[in-house]
Amino acid sequence: MIQKNMKIKKKDPMTMMIDEVPKQNAIEQMPLTTYKEYEEYNAAARKENKRLKLCRYPCKPCPIELHPTERVVFGRVDQPQNPLPVPLSNDLIDYNETLTPGKTYDLPRVIINHLMSLGTPVWKKRTNPDGSIDTYISHYEPRFTLRTIYQE
Repeated sequence: MIQKNMKIKKKDPMTMMIDEVPKQNAIEQMPLTTYKEYEEYNAAARKENKRLKLCRYPCKPCPIELHPTERVVFGRVDQPQNPLPVPLSNDLIDYNETLTPGKTYDLPRVIINHLMSLGTPVWKKRTNPDGSIDTYISHYEPRFTLRTIYQE
């Protein structure tokens, strides 16, 4: 039986913060030993930072040793003799090396995908049914060759 004079207690901000402490510790206590765990931590940190509307948990880049790699021979199409500095720093990797054409490297897949996305755009024109002309990117010409080496 509910009494009519009974007041419903609202939670004050301090009590709400105390209730959220286990969630915060869950992120801080996540093990970071594999590539997948770093991805899960960064996803949880982004979600929590968005909820809190401040950057309490910065994204941590995964060490290069934990990234899946491929053995490739690097080459340049545009300048075949010049080495290429590759500075890439994001939430997945912190990488800063110089690649020399013709040499074999064990590159992380993130770096391979980044290099393959750096193509020169090829622009084309098309005529619309109303007679206007649009220019668009037809495709990208690759600037780098990354030949995969398979070993047994």
